[in-house]
Amino acid sequence: MVVCGSSGTNGKCVNDKQNNAGNFSDLCSHNKSAVQNTNTIVDVITKCTNMKQSNSTVILKTDTSHRYKKHSLNIPNILHSNQTIKIFHQNIRSLRNKTNELFCCIQDDPPHILCLTEHHLQYSELASSHIENYTLGAHYCRNTKHMGGVCMFIQKNIPFTHLEIGNYCIDQDIEICGIQLNHDCDKLCILAVYRSPSGNFDNFLTNLDLVLQKLFLLKFTFIICGDININYLADSYKKKQLDSILHSFNLCSIVNFPTRIGPISSSTIDNVFIDNSYLNKYDIAPVINGLSDHDAQLLTIQILQKYINNRHVYYKRNNKSVYRSGIPVKT
Repeated sequence: MVVCGSSGTNGKCVNDKQNNAGNFSDLCSHNKSAVQNTNTIVDVITKCTNMKQSNSTVILKTDTSHRYKKHSLNIPNILHSNQTIKIFHQNIRSLRNKTNELFCCIQDDPPHILCLTEHHLQYSELASSHIENYTLGAHYCRNTKHMGGVCMFIQKNIPFTHLEIGNYCIDQDIEICGIQLNHDCDKLCILAVYRSPSGNFDNFLTNLDLVLQKLFLLKFTFIICGDININYLADSYKKKQLDSILHSFNLCSIVNFPTRIGPISSSTIDNVFIDNSYLNKYDIAPVINGLSDHDAQLLTIQILQKYINNRHVYYKRNNKSVYRSGIPVKT
């Protein structure tokens, strides 16, 4: 502020007033620009609000270099021929208090199906567990023992049917659940399985075989993922026994990297089994997210055209020749 006193300072006062007037004009121009910018932001917010009111889901480009905004996932139905699905498996070692962390891990490129083993929850806890944009599709919770359990979460826009196989479960021995994807191609069945290292191995083999036989009669194509506590990096009697059953259904292991790495050892006790003579366009990769002492596996696999002819598989089990027919093959 300038105080004008004697006549000798009048010229200075006039110049100061002119300078202040110029500064005031610049300030007004700056404020006007700021107001215009503010109005533009308000218009954008208003348009976004109107968009959300007319359509609760905002479509974002699936660019993994950007993070999805909350409540903004909009994934198209992928269950058509010659398209891919992504299946995520991890021994989560308790899902309790980990759902938000799990979602943060997958939200950039969300898998269509989450298979989790050892969720450690009772059904009431599991049913109230929320993973954004997913629904609980199948589960098994232990009846007589603590921890363990398996579950599957499926994206909400994907049609599926829950498979009734809970009567084959035995706590620790074999804990299994599954879904059938409803699409216009072949009948695709996805199973999540857990076997405790202290469980009865014979019970595991017997009931797994019974489950696969039951679904085989319905002409399903299998994808099995889970923690079976058999190290596939080394040869063993248990591995050979399990392979003898899986091979009879044209299933083989596709995980060729360690899934549990300790200070002095590593092992592949988590695995994925597919019929790679049919589902032969796939990619399997480890996902290291720190949610468990087990690394996750991400399977990306192409759904093929519907199979319309049959082929036959001839195999031996327990030194007895068995002939199984009706396995669908591509023409």
